[in-house]
Amino acid sequence: MRVAVVGPFSGPRAAWGELLEGAAAAHDGVRWEFHDDRGDAIVARKVAETIVADGGHALVVGHFNSAGARLALPVYRCAAVPLLLPLATAPRLLDGPAGAALRWCPDDLAQLVELRSAIRRAGHTRLAVADDGSTYGAVLAQLLRGLPADGVRLVDAGDADALVVCGTHVGAAREARARRAAGFTGALYFTDDCAVDEFPGLLGDAGHAANVARLRGGAAAYVESALATAAAVLTAHPELTGTALLDAVRAHADRRFTPQGDPEPSATGTTGPGWEVVPLDPPTRPTAAHHGAGSGAGHDGKAYDVLVIGAGVLGAATADLLARQGLRVAMTAPSAEDPAATRYSGGLVRAYEPDPAMRELAVRSHRPAWREGAAPHGPSGFRRTGSLVLLGEADLDEAAKGVAELTGAGIEAALLTPRELDDRFPGLRTRDVAGAVWEPGGGYADPAATCLRHRRDAAAHGAFVLPGRVRHLDQRPDHVHVTLEQGEVGARAVVLAAGAGTPWIRGHGLTATADAPAGQPRTKRIRYAFFRLPGNPVTPTVVDLVTGLWARPQHTGLGAGGWLVGRPADEWDVPPGGADTVTAAQAEHIREGAVRRWPGLARAEFLGGRHGVDLFTADGRPLIGPDPSAPRVVFATGGSGAGFKTAPAVAESAAAHALAALG
Repeated sequence: MRVAVVGPFSGPRAAWGELLEGAAAAHDGVRWEFHDDRGDAIVARKVAETIVADGGHALVVGHFNSAGARLALPVYRCAAVPLLLPLATAPRLLDGPAGAALRWCPDDLAQLVELRSAIRRAGHTRLAVADDGSTYGAVLAQLLRGLPADGVRLVDAGDADALVVCGTHVGAAREARARRAAGFTGALYFTDDCAVDEFPGLLGDAGHAANVARLRGGAAAYVESALATAAAVLTAHPELTGTALLDAVRAHADRRFTPQGDPEPSATGTTGPGWEVVPLDPPTRPTAAHHGAGSGAGHDGKAYDVLVIGAGVLGAATADLLARQGLRVAMTAPSAEDPAATRYSGGLVRAYEPDPAMRELAVRSHRPAWREGAAPHGPSGFRRTGSLVLLGEADLDEAAKGVAELTGAGIEAALLTPRELDDRFPGLRTRDVAGAVWEPGGGYADPAATCLRHRRDAAAHGAFVLPGRVRHLDQRPDHVHVTLEQGEVGARAVVLAAGAGTPWIRGHGLTATADAPAGQPRTKRIRYAFFRLPGNPVTPTVVDLVTGLWARPQHTGLGAGGWLVGRPADEWDVPPGGADTVTAAQAEHIREGAVRRWPGLARAEFLGGRHGVDLFTADGRPLIGPDPSAPRVVFATGGSGAGFKTAPAVAESAAAHALAALG
């Protein structure tokens, strides 16, 4: 069973994400998949959309950030994905239809009441309230100022004997240091975001006479309870989903909930409101179980060892390999707007390529990815249709070498004559064909299913998921600073597997070839259409080196029951992207070329089409290895239209280069 765990695993609040990591590590039986929302509300909404679009998670644990939880909850509610909230403390968070979420912790109103009471019990009578400038801190400060006086007057900081600083632990420490520097000598109190191990170090010498509010017994106990309950219920009842699953979690939990999903006042196991105020020295804050590896986090919080950029099959396969090494790996999340070439790939699979270097990659990829245990309807949706590569006279010598290499590697292959082609494939016109390479084990795979399999395997091995597109990379002395749409992260190394998006991420757009440097990769639009062949003949996957055409059957999805045909066109230097459409004129252009090889297509019904964009290199070979100007950035891109079938081998090479960059 797959469970999405959402929290701040990087960024300034990453210390809280460590609680989720540590608790998840203690429970087997489910696949915990970590989604990094960096404690940011807008990112949290994107994470929720990614999780729901995946469609394979039984439930979600998180978000830590209450504002993010508030934005994400409607997404989960609409998709009937249960949400467990161990640490989101905003008041009235679960307003709306019941049955969508359960919250383990009491809310911030109870926290602020306990803070006010602790200040009064300590003998303070003059209270000042400050915040760190964040929305989170400002809201808490406003709520605190609105509480009844209860023997404690609100005053300016200059007249106060106690000061409450509301906000994130990084911001609150900064504000407290400034107040001490300005002359404040009274007692300091902090809200619960500061109840993490690293806070005293951030506070430094300003931390004398300091206290912090925290969930009674420590936040780790709440996180542990939520994850333990989820694991126990899913292990015992893997068939449950939606409301039925949430009801089972409610029944199994070690606390009671209101009909709305909030904890009942007695649910904390104490007679108090569920909060306590403790001194910072000696430290009594929760201890995280995982501290991760890597340096170079700077102001961004904990850095990743490797960040893999690219939502396609190559990026997913690379993240999978690196996560299996026990590294702290993050991968970017796919979205409907991502221009991943995988989304529009034909998914052709074969071992023969006319270029020896590409053939070596295809052979390395073919054995583990497709031949060994590849069921007809397996996790990659692989279809073993057989593969034909049609040859001209000039291609025959290299084809003979290639067939020898394939058979030597244990891959069944043969060089067919034109007569043998006519006998085996009577619907194929072969007048200008000198021969063909036939691979019975070739065919095609579902690109989306293959990509999803790698992403899920990477997540199962601990890879984190980051939402949003990457805008820019900047190599620093010991890490790469990565700018995403919603925030910044650090990584000791980056694998750039973004296909046609690579030039834009590296800070330069592609120009017309007349002005471009020699050898600069270029983008090219790829179009194909689906036709229904008369009589529905049994046909293999075909790549035609004579005409440039490629074709294969289409068993499912768009064009199901038809015949996919692609025809090359000179549409170069285009922006990345694609769509599940081709125009009628474009379809007729494809048909006109294809009837040369398949005459029956002249009267075939048009079923739809797709177009995408690939990145082509000058020699047609993938760009694999460190960026000369930034050796911590590893390229894994430029498949030149052949990237899908070679992705496993390219991913192996990219992962090896990333490991080398880590030193």
